[in-house]
Amino acid sequence: MNSMQQRRQPQSRQRLFTASEVAQFEYCPLVWWHEQFEPLAQADNEELFARMVELEYEHGAQAPALPEYKLIEQLLLRRGAFEEGRQQHLDHAEDVEEIQEEMRRGVKATGRMRIIAVMAIVLLCLALALVIAAIFLR
Repeated sequence: MNSMQQRRQPQSRQRLFTASEVAQFEYCPLVWWHEQFEPLAQADNEELFARMVELEYEHGAQAPALPEYKLIEQLLLRRGAFEEGRQQHLDHAEDVEEIQEEMRRGVKATGRMRIIAVMAIVLLCLALALVIAAIFLR
């Protein structure tokens, strides 16, 4: 029995995935798969452009119809869109920060106005009390 149990156990070790890999997989399994197993996804932009030129040289006008060529185009577009999206995100974050700062200044101004209003009411009540006291003391 021991020898049968040993045969049933897998010979290869299972790969462990990080929490961020699981989150990426849940967000989009297809993108995760390509990033894990597609060598082109790991290549930098210069390598991708060089491969596109090779494909154009090898296949001529038919190169843009090739799946590999389309994949490279999509990778480059995605990277460009990512840079543009990241810049938009940074711009938006700066705008939000400015709005929050303005709101903080507004809250401070509103707080000061409340203090001044309370002080004015207290002074008005004190003045009225003194006027009434002066009338009765005469």
